Amino acid sequence: MTSKKSKILILGFGTVGQGFFDLFTRKKELLGLQDFSISEIVDMKYGHITNPGRNLVNEIATGRTFQQKDVISTIKESDADIVCEFTWLNLKTAEPAYTHVKTALELGKHVITTNKGPPALKYKELTELARRKGVKFLMKGTVMAGTPSFNLLDLLPGAEVKSVRGIMNGTTNYILTSMEEGKNFSVALKEAQELGYAEADPTNDVDGFDTASKITIISHILGWNHEFGSLKIEGIRNVTPEQAREKTKLIAYADKTSAYVRPTKLARDDILSGVSGVMNAIEIETDTMGKIYSMGPGAGKIQTAQAALTDLVSISRG
Repeated sequence: MTSKKSKILILGFGTVGQGFFDLFTRKKELLGLQDFSISEIVDMKYGHITNPGRNLVNEIATGRTFQQKDVISTIKESDADIVCEFTWLNLKTAEPAYTHVKTALELGKHVITTNKGPPALKYKELTELARRKGVKFLMKGTVMAGTPSFNLLDLLPGAEVKSVRGIMNGTTNYILTSMEEGKNFSVALKEAQELGYAEADPTNDVDGFDTASKITIISHILGWNHEFGSLKIEGIRNVTPEQAREKTKLIAYADKTSAYVRPTKLARDDILSGVSGVMNAIEIETDTMGKIYSMGPGAGKIQTAQAALTDLVSISRG
């Protein structure tokens, strides 16, 4: 449980951090979060911001910056009891986000993250630390942004999950959709980069690592504990336009005994075969409900911020 008056420290004020700040500011009263406030923000570019005003995003857009302060020192010295970790992704070591999360948890602070690195690579350690400290370590934004995914299971008490399958990367799905129209991989990738769907270095997306991190996180949440480093991962670089027209999608899959990411030809009547563009979709097979599906945006400023807000509401309810 948080104290009656809860303070939030945001680490990283890029796209997701600004999206969360905006969404929280607009929705806090509607959600009954009047006793929650964003007390501090620390960012490599903008500096250390205390007691930010409602117009902060507009202020920094004009070029305003603040005094720099070390992130770890900020976490240790802050009286915030909730830390939102929105810094950059590192799927090799999970740093610096891993140290940020660990430091906050050790100090007895709740942590919300949209960064896939710490839960994908250090899940057991960090969730055990949170348990020992009596705080929450929440990560909805790491999988399909605000679109319901593994949190659907909160609505199905007692349901046993048999398998999880899905399209969990919008960039690759957009590229494959473009290839259905006859474009080759390089042309479709360049188009995705021009539209802002793919990074200048698209490795994490097109080689399947981003998708693999998400199915790893789901696996850990479900207790299957497949490790990121042991997953069989194949990206989409070798998919042809002909295969794309035959409904080849980059599919993530996990059950108790196996987990993988690879291009997979889907049947025309498979629900996932109709997922196009940058959309994500997940199929969860359970013993009580059979297969259930969720589809929606898997990334985006407000969409990812929605996930963090979902986690904040969970903390507010104890």
